Amino acid sequence: MRTLLFALIVFVKISAQNSFTVTVNNIKDADSVLVIAQKSSEELFKKWIYADKFSPTAQFSLSNGDWVIKLDATGYSYPSQQVVTIPYDTSITISLTKLIGGNFSYSWEDDGSAAGHATQRYVNEPPNIVILGDILKVPSDFSAIKLRTEYGIILSNDIKPWSSEDSYRLYKMFESLPYEAYGEHDTNKYREGKGIRGVFFLTEDEQYDDLSIKLVNGIKYGTISQSAFIYSEPIIGKLNGIKGKFFLKRLYHSVVKFVTNFAQDDKTIDWIAREKFGIEFLSNTYQIERLMGEDSSNFQAFYNTEKLEILSILEELPDGFHKQDGLKYMVRRINGQNNPKSPSAAAIAWTGLNVIEFMSKAFLSSDIHDIRRLILHEKVHFLWEYTFDNNLKNDWVEVGGWYEDATSSSGWSTTNSTEAVSAYAHLKNPNEDMAESVAFYLTNPDALMSVSMNKFRFIRDRVMHGTRYLAKVRQDLTFTVYNLYPDYTYPGKVTKIQVDVTGDMMEDKQVTIRATLNSTNPSLDGASGAYIRFTSGSGTLHDIALNPENGQQSDAVLTGTTTFSKFEKSGYWNLGYFKVIDPVGNIRYENRSTIGMKLYIENPLEDVTPPRYNNDFNMELVKKKFVKGTFDSDLDKNGVEMRAIKLSFSHYDKIPITRSFAQIKIPNNNNSEVYNRSIQQSGALVDKVRGFDNEFNSDKHFELYLPIYEYYQSGWYSTTYSFATDIAGNTGAVYHVVDPSNFDISKNDAHKIFKQLRDSIYVRTLYPDYKKPEIDINNISISAESTNPKAPDGETRVDIGILARDFSDYPGYESGVYLVTFTIKDPLGGVHLYQTGNSTMNNPDLDHNDARPQNDNHWRH
Repeated sequence: MRTLLFALIVFVKISAQNSFTVTVNNIKDADSVLVIAQKSSEELFKKWIYADKFSPTAQFSLSNGDWVIKLDATGYSYPSQQVVTIPYDTSITISLTKLIGGNFSYSWEDDGSAAGHATQRYVNEPPNIVILGDILKVPSDFSAIKLRTEYGIILSNDIKPWSSEDSYRLYKMFESLPYEAYGEHDTNKYREGKGIRGVFFLTEDEQYDDLSIKLVNGIKYGTISQSAFIYSEPIIGKLNGIKGKFFLKRLYHSVVKFVTNFAQDDKTIDWIAREKFGIEFLSNTYQIERLMGEDSSNFQAFYNTEKLEILSILEELPDGFHKQDGLKYMVRRINGQNNPKSPSAAAIAWTGLNVIEFMSKAFLSSDIHDIRRLILHEKVHFLWEYTFDNNLKNDWVEVGGWYEDATSSSGWSTTNSTEAVSAYAHLKNPNEDMAESVAFYLTNPDALMSVSMNKFRFIRDRVMHGTRYLAKVRQDLTFTVYNLYPDYTYPGKVTKIQVDVTGDMMEDKQVTIRATLNSTNPSLDGASGAYIRFTSGSGTLHDIALNPENGQQSDAVLTGTTTFSKFEKSGYWNLGYFKVIDPVGNIRYENRSTIGMKLYIENPLEDVTPPRYNNDFNMELVKKKFVKGTFDSDLDKNGVEMRAIKLSFSHYDKIPITRSFAQIKIPNNNNSEVYNRSIQQSGALVDKVRGFDNEFNSDKHFELYLPIYEYYQSGWYSTTYSFATDIAGNTGAVYHVVDPSNFDISKNDAHKIFKQLRDSIYVRTLYPDYKKPEIDINNISISAESTNPKAPDGETRVDIGILARDFSDYPGYESGVYLVTFTIKDPLGGVHLYQTGNSTMNNPDLDHNDARPQNDNHWRH
């Protein structure tokens, strides 16, 4: 007999801990110094050293690897940070130098030439598509009969006759979706005129979202644009000489909108989300509380349009990426509220929780491509975590010039300053770079291609396995710009930095930065400006803009000055980002790996404590007089008397307040749009108008007003989020929740985040308007003419004509067309935003002081 022995071997990872000593010399009597040991974003330890201790040392127990040792010592100069390697380094000694006065200067200059730095963008030519032919042949009436007998869908020739190809393609789309087919025993019902679920009309006119639906006696009448059928079935074609399949998914998206009635059919939407993508849209239930660890009242259901947008853009991914391990849930935070841990984020991929969390601001962009790009960005984080192998990740690190950097808060830095598709792609790590790059690959491939062909090819070949995405635009919505000498050259690399800080240690500081670029011809490789963000050790921010020193449009030397309050954080400020841009939009991103930058602010009066909320929030409906105009909330004794929601609250702070803010959730009866209003005032304005105390060591009282126009919707108005910010940049945020006992602020930063029982107030309006305004998309005119036709230099006058109108259930009381926003995309993928009301557009129908135009159910130009 043979005995089989099975052994269970358990591997336990033990991280060795090593003793490390930090000694700080020259601490003056009664002073103290904070010592910080940080291992990228993984581990962070802090210890205080006091002058009256016998030995001015701090003992740490650190794991193996690179650690950054930093100090926070007000009134001293010292090395900003030092990197040590554990276990090889066991101690470090840092000497302080006492500062006298508040002045500080720092200079840095590149020690070599700019060889190896990118100087020009890749000029991607428009792709050449040659169609070789359709491979499908079908009977002329087969699909129309199948649609009627199997799905109760009637095709009508009243507007435009249906071809057999179009009816076949529509039938195949219904086959791929959970639209329950009828059985054979139901066939006779059509002879009696029963069993009709919907009617489809075909039109040559463009339809908003390719489809419009009217409901008549419970039957959906859909009018679909002929353009939605273009390339709806794969056809053989050539892209830049390479043969492949070419297709669009517009028809699929149109059918999804029809069968779900624009996402109003929750059952079908949930089926598509679950069966095609393996995800579930969660609402404010107990399941959310268990998953997110927060009161479920901080979350809400997705709006219909948001669900459609998420499912539509996920459908654009290759089939193999539709479902994946790790991503299971989508959650939506309540309107106006930020995530407590990442208040600046519009969406967060919680890969460990199998969920993507969206904030309302994720869906508020004027550019729909921004919304789609954000959805894809968060999805790609799950591909990085669960799908991509180490070989692919390591190769991507090399392509992006990334390296592990213990001095960076993210643990990574890149030496590449020109091949990032956005500032965020350059800011953090290879994961974020991949998420941004893949999102651009789908939504704006020209932008990615123009900044980095290497990244474009990597995603095409290694991630998408050859799948290409092309932007198709209606020919009548394009125009030509002529330029004999287009500028594709990046601004020169920053080769020299001069930082000067002036001001007494007890006074505000003037910070002047002068940046010199590597430039041979500033009109080509100079810059029109730069934007710099600094972050303090307490997390506050301070931005500074640089402009051409010569006062012209472009220069090789940029300068800028800003004032730091004497109450802002004392010590070294870290460089967050440094973006250099030229007049045509070519951008170079610098960081601490590519330039030298130090900023030290000596502020003995520093204040790092946010305004403390006093738990006195009040919400009431009042009557006041306001400045006449849409959304204005300024009191005016000679203004128009209106009802208004008044918010009252206060914060205590040792120093004055600069801003108070609140988000009000607005009733939404069409379930398809984000309705919320932001109201705010500067502390100085509040003091001046209402006489409130905004001095030192005092309570600061605020009164914010939301005027109620009669076209606002009736329902419950509630505050979900508010905050106050002081002159040092510290912010005390208040989360308004239904169950404060179930919102644990200790998990966050308890002295920065407060909680308040959510208050609501019911408002009934006379003429609620819940219908969207519309643009006549079949009547948009565009003309473009060079302003210098003899020697075209790119400057072009573009005239765009748009007709818009608004409807309401109360004719004559429509809210009106308030704003028209549109974007123009250039051949390199650059996006340019314009809107009515600015100096570049003429819109006489909208340029008036009344809150709304008259007769808005008519088309207005």
